[in-house]
Amino acid sequence: MFSFLKSSSSNGLKYETKLIKKFTADHKKLEITISKILENLESNKEKKAKKFLEQLKTEMLNHFMEEDIKLYRYLKKYYADSSETLSVVKNFESSLKTIQKDAINFLDNYTQASQTLDDSFKEEFQDIIEALKSRIEKEENKLYTLYKK
Repeated sequence: MFSFLKSSSSNGLKYETKLIKKFTADHKKLEITISKILENLESNKEKKAKKFLEQLKTEMLNHFMEEDIKLYRYLKKYYADSSETLSVVKNFESSLKTIQKDAINFLDNYTQASQTLDDSFKEEFQDIIEALKSRIEKEENKLYTLYKK
């Protein structure tokens, strides 16, 4: 009974050959959505920019959740006997949670109908974009190389 709960694929610990390609594609989608937000801000199309902010929030939440379930759990188990590498993985995971919290709080705030996308928004959004760019580079160049069968 409930044997499906014991399978490695149900707990997110199964190696997936295309997972890193999918995550890299997710990053490209995030970049495209950010570009659409910036384009609409430049054209003073706040309503459309907010639509893309909602899309960005959804894409980010989905990506963060999938990374947490499929990548971090896998890497922590895979490197359980390698304290140095496990520490690197845990540091990535911890910094992701900070970025995730900050970005989602920001998006929750600015996707509200009552909020305007003013200069304050633009400054904070640039900071978030820079943090995401840096994070994506580190993930793709360091973290994703740790994902092995």
